[in-house]
Amino acid sequence: MIRTAVDSRKYAHATVGHEARYCAMATDDPLARRRTVTLADLSPRVLVIDRRTGTTTTDLWPPAERPRVEPTHEIDDWLAAIATGRCVGVTPHSTVTQYRRDGIAFRRVRDAAPVPVRLIWHGHDPHPATHAAVALLSELYRAR
Repeated sequence: MIRTAVDSRKYAHATVGHEARYCAMATDDPLARRRTVTLADLSPRVLVIDRRTGTTTTDLWPPAERPRVEPTHEIDDWLAAIATGRCVGVTPHSTVTQYRRDGIAFRRVRDAAPVPVRLIWHGHDPHPATHAAVALLSELYRAR
């Protein structure tokens, strides 16, 4: 399962669901007091982006409203930069459930496009249960 672009020359894929985007911020950030945030709330902030595995780019914002960017190369560095309070991050819901950290709060970004979740497999050699797995995962995402 991936949440980034698919190399369709190498892999076949199916979109099995979509995940809402969340803002990751330090727990003492003023925005952490809110239930949700908007992209406009994040425009003046420094956005930390994991260019290798991340799903967020500044293309979410209109050109004149894009935040400044600080790159990282892995999730732990991404989380550490956010915990300091100097940056915020935008990430799919799966990060919220898989990477809970003391000092970091997650708030839904209510006006950001959701992230597609895809199941990929080698196009030339699919497992016999591939279609069943796609159906099951699609059903699970619909039931959320």
